Amino acid sequence: MIRAVCWDVGGVFTGSPHDAIAAIAAEHGLTHAQLSGAVFGDLAGERGHPWHELEVGRLSLREAWPLIEERIAAIGIDLSMRDIMRRMGADPFDRSIVHDTAAAFAEAGLTQAVVTNNVREFADMGDGRGWRRMVPMEHMTVVVDSSVVGMRKPDAEIFAHLLSELGVDADEAVLVDDTPVNLDGARSVGMQTVLVGSDPAPAMTKLRSLVLGDSID
Repeated sequence: MIRAVCWDVGGVFTGSPHDAIAAIAAEHGLTHAQLSGAVFGDLAGERGHPWHELEVGRLSLREAWPLIEERIAAIGIDLSMRDIMRRMGADPFDRSIVHDTAAAFAEAGLTQAVVTNNVREFADMGDGRGWRRMVPMEHMTVVVDSSVVGMRKPDAEIFAHLLSELGVDADEAVLVDDTPVNLDGARSVGMQTVLVGSDPAPAMTKLRSLVLGDSID
């Protein structure tokens, strides 16, 4: 039985960064892997890549962005991180179904958590911006932010930390995430998983079936 639902942020409550990177790459005649590798490194954990160092709080945004822009320039395009972040903020899909699902779980008495690979400066950027303003935090009992705890998905230790904070066994928790390698990490410690695609609706249907027993038509 699922007792805890653990939510990613980007690509779940917001538009998919993977889709944005793929679109930008195509516009510049690059593959998704080329641009993603320059910006984010190996998602499974390229130690020392500035984005990974940023996500675990060892670099500030001011320190990391020029280093990432050097990597972008090295693959032959002139593109700032500010431009990339602006594109990643666009979203053609209605995310209200995700908020509605979180509200339904809260009404059912389930524990919910956020577990996010994120940047310390992105938590609250003022003027109504920041990832915490995009998530229904009133439903979240636990927040595990990589830039605060110094660990990141898909490493097993961040999931062990999450489960300890929640006080549940691994098979009683489900990770909802848009990055397959993160789901692999969660499954490696025994958690259940749901992959969110570009359109979140199919994943929310699957999640509600898993957690609440709703039928899938």
